[in-house]
Amino acid sequence: MKQVLRLTFLLALLLIAGATVIQAQGPGQFSVECDDGSSFSNGVEFRIIQMRSGYEYTATAVGLNGFDPVMAILNEDGEGLCNDDDSGATRYAADLPTTGVVPASRLSSQINFTPHSDTGFQDISLVVGGYGDQAGEFVLILEGMAVSAADNAGDPLLVTLNQSMIDSGASLDVYMITRGQSNVDPLISMVDNDFNVLADDTGAPISCDDAGNASLCWTPGVDLSNSSVTINTGTLPGWQYDSYLSFDISGVTLSKDPDENWFQFLLSSYPGSVGDYLLVVHAGL
Repeated sequence: MKQVLRLTFLLALLLIAGATVIQAQGPGQFSVECDDGSSFSNGVEFRIIQMRSGYEYTATAVGLNGFDPVMAILNEDGEGLCNDDDSGATRYAADLPTTGVVPASRLSSQINFTPHSDTGFQDISLVVGGYGDQAGEFVLILEGMAVSAADNAGDPLLVTLNQSMIDSGASLDVYMITRGQSNVDPLISMVDNDFNVLADDTGAPISCDDAGNASLCWTPGVDLSNSSVTINTGTLPGWQYDSYLSFDISGVTLSKDPDENWFQFLLSSYPGSVGDYLLVVHAGL
């Protein structure tokens, strides 16, 4: 598809007012109108809670099987910018247990941004939709994330559920992939509003330290040693201490109250380990 709006610069004040309008179209459903007149109404939201101000981040959406994603980065006021078919994203690819090989695509979207806030933190929403409301699956890759000694509990990620995601038939998968020579040992947990780790019906905590280790990871599967994510600096291999959680959401029934339709994750690490990581999410719409 043609490029809708190319944004490869840093967003100094994070998102010009009026550039993007966002409206709820039902429980968890997002409609984004870009400032060039393009729009989508089947968007899904991934919100990073209290994102660090002054740091540079890169968000990239890569479609599976020809899907053409459009992406918006939005601040707490629902204002932001859109991108589709960015030339800087054409190298991005992945090979993950829940997706298989996701080849590089000229249809990938990408936005580089730097949040700024007087408080030092700001909630930032990454919203992905389909060009012309196209349905399909995608992998969302967020660079710039890190676990540091200054962190409290970790980085909260809120995923807003909607009927579009459920009807897609795709699983919802959240990955933490160690970045380069980082020494971080990723740990993902599903948590409530007070960041207490949730448990399933059997009482097992919904968390994952080392993928593939049945005693340390709620999601059954293999470790990520044979997985990888490719970004502009090269291909990053997974390793045995990387983590992921996978959910079959096909049977989820949404509440009429949109404030109740979300999954929240805490992205942290095994105590004492710090370093950079990639946040990777696979979903459908």
